[in-house]
Amino acid sequence: MVKSVKQRIISYEEFIYMPNIIFKSLGYDILETPRPFWQKILMRVYLAICFCSHLYIVFYLFLRIIQWDTIRGNPSNFIRYAELFFLVLNSEIKIISFVYYRHRLQQLIFKLRDIYPVESCCKKYRVGDFYWSRTAIYGFRYFFFSVLTVLFSPLLQSVLVYFYQYFKIRNEAQFPYLRAYAMQLSFETKSPLNYALAQLLEFTCTHFIMNFNMGTDVWMMSLSALICMHFAYLGQQLEQYKPSRYQEREDCAYLSNIVRKHRHLLGMHKELNNIFGMLVAYNLFTTASILCCVAYYTMVQGFNLGGVSYLMYFVSCSAQFYAVCHFSQLLIDLSENLAKSAYSQTWYDGSIAYRKQLLFFILKTQKPVYLTAHGVIIISRDTFKILMKITYNAFALMSRVIEND
Repeated sequence: MVKSVKQRIISYEEFIYMPNIIFKSLGYDILETPRPFWQKILMRVYLAICFCSHLYIVFYLFLRIIQWDTIRGNPSNFIRYAELFFLVLNSEIKIISFVYYRHRLQQLIFKLRDIYPVESCCKKYRVGDFYWSRTAIYGFRYFFFSVLTVLFSPLLQSVLVYFYQYFKIRNEAQFPYLRAYAMQLSFETKSPLNYALAQLLEFTCTHFIMNFNMGTDVWMMSLSALICMHFAYLGQQLEQYKPSRYQEREDCAYLSNIVRKHRHLLGMHKELNNIFGMLVAYNLFTTASILCCVAYYTMVQGFNLGGVSYLMYFVSCSAQFYAVCHFSQLLIDLSENLAKSAYSQTWYDGSIAYRKQLLFFILKTQKPVYLTAHGVIIISRDTFKILMKITYNAFALMSRVIEND
């Protein structure tokens, strides 16, 4: 969502289409859109399948970790388990929080819909500047493409290896049955039918985890962008307003209206922060851990299909967290700019009462709004720098420890 030259009318439904479709593809419609009964049944059945697959895969992941013999003495296997562990841990927190806050999130979505500008005012609000840019859309597509690449590259590699062996040794060729998930399941996967079942379980589990992982962040970005749009509009209105000492009542009434809108936006931002603040702050730790594991595994794999797929996943994870930090930074910048916009107008032409009221407003807007976890971690672009520094330091430490072993 960067500045663009889009001038077409963008509806509210179109604005929130991206996060909404991510969860709809999973069978979960948070807005409860009216649809035929058979579609609701199909969506719920698929969601149930994904949820059960998720429980099954997560159970065996933790079971194999507890059974330390399955990963002891194999650094590559250990890193794969660690990457899956942190990914699942991050996703579990997001799943639980999203389900817990779903009603509050739904109410916030409806509140922002109520104050969304009508068609005739969309240009004044510069909706196109805060709508999803092509870069963002391609970034989301790249994320899901990289996940699918990581998920299906073992299957593709197995097919390629089999055909290579077939043309070399014919009847002695063996299908390697490689899988994206490292752990052994409750059944043997070295047969075509069981291998297909394992692939189905891993796909539905990954679909469930990744859609909640990405979808939660995209909802946060969409709602942050909408709040940013209103902050920017208030700043624009303040800066362009021309008070006069001869219209004290009209000026004070206008400023009072701005103050009410600002207070309403602060309330919605507080709700946004209550829903997503802790998640985003917690995401800092888990994302750093995932990036560290993925980076090390990429180096271990080398330049092959598995290594390239994990490198793509590393880039997509980094870009996802950067986008989250970017939107939090927008909230900081645009809310902070309100005081500058108020000071930039011709306030000196206004009445004494207006100037006093404007001064109080400037004092109230000195402190910007941001996403934070109970004031401990403020999410901004500087946070992304901290993330990359943590990732590098952890990666270097892990490399030394494994090399010494």
